[in-house]
Amino acid sequence: MHNALQQRTTLVLCLAALSAAAEPPKDRTLAIAAIEARGGASADLASMAEDALTAQLVSDGALRVVERQQLARVMKEQALAQSGAMSDEMQIELARLVGARWIAIGSLQLTSRGYSLSLRAMDSTTAQVAFADSVKVASEDQLEDGARQMAQRIEGKLLGGALPAGVQALGNFDPGEVKDGARTLARSLALRMPALTGRVTLALPNDTVNCAFDGGAPFQGQFFEVRGKDEVTESEVVKGYFLLRTVSRTGCTGRVKREPGANIEEGDQLVSMPLKISLEPIEPGAGADAALAKVLTEEARAAIGSLPQFTLAQDAQLTALGRVSGSRGRRTMTLQVVDKKGNAVQKVEVPGSF
Repeated sequence: MHNALQQRTTLVLCLAALSAAAEPPKDRTLAIAAIEARGGASADLASMAEDALTAQLVSDGALRVVERQQLARVMKEQALAQSGAMSDEMQIELARLVGARWIAIGSLQLTSRGYSLSLRAMDSTTAQVAFADSVKVASEDQLEDGARQMAQRIEGKLLGGALPAGVQALGNFDPGEVKDGARTLARSLALRMPALTGRVTLALPNDTVNCAFDGGAPFQGQFFEVRGKDEVTESEVVKGYFLLRTVSRTGCTGRVKREPGANIEEGDQLVSMPLKISLEPIEPGAGADAALAKVLTEEARAAIGSLPQFTLAQDAQLTALGRVSGSRGRRTMTLQVVDKKGNAVQKVEVPGSF
């Protein structure tokens, strides 16, 4: 009987010890007073950012987070405004009332390039600013990722500059700068694949056309408009559409689909149509992570789709395969474009400062 009781007591003590070890010490308690909307940002988005920030902190488990209901109750009892306008003294007093070492107040602001999420934390034991930082995101879709980044930045700062064991680091990048990098990548691709103009050198009755291009490098499977003068009005019209089949040093050939009544002849122009292209998810290389690759993929697709010589499509003529690597501020972005047979058509490599 005595042994059984002793075993149960030992088990209870062990479980209590494990439970205590699993929770952060009480001097690692953080209260998030508010994240308020500023400069055109909506209150709903600010609330979403606060939810994402809190959820990441709770998920990581490195800091004890004061429950929002408890914080709101104390603020109401003490007649404190739930606003970022609280003075430092009021913040410190609130932190002490809820038993928190740190208290944070933040803001979400609409900017010309997206949103800026800022957070500032006071240490109630020293009355000093313990943390201040901001994260920029390019769109609402990236706001939750930005809030999660902010959570891990404040964890690293408050806990001595390193993330706790078991916590997976999120992307160390500025989404706004990634957007700029994606635009640079898209423009570089566009410069390598400009709109092309060629000419018909021979048009056969069976709709086979021989052609020539003085500049640029057309590829097999590329589509062109056939333009020339109308025989009656003498005005320039679209006579048909040309599909390039073969390309060599001496010229090229393909098939044409004529507009009704059109007469395609030597000297007619071939003007390239927007290229149907798809972008596969960009892969993270050395120094980059999956979160960065995901954001870069989204921004690169948007940037490529905004250029006149490209059309994003599922059933595409071309597929772009990408990779991003390197440490923050020294990234390298690479895109290789292949046709439906897997033949390399073009490749670009540009640096990124994000």
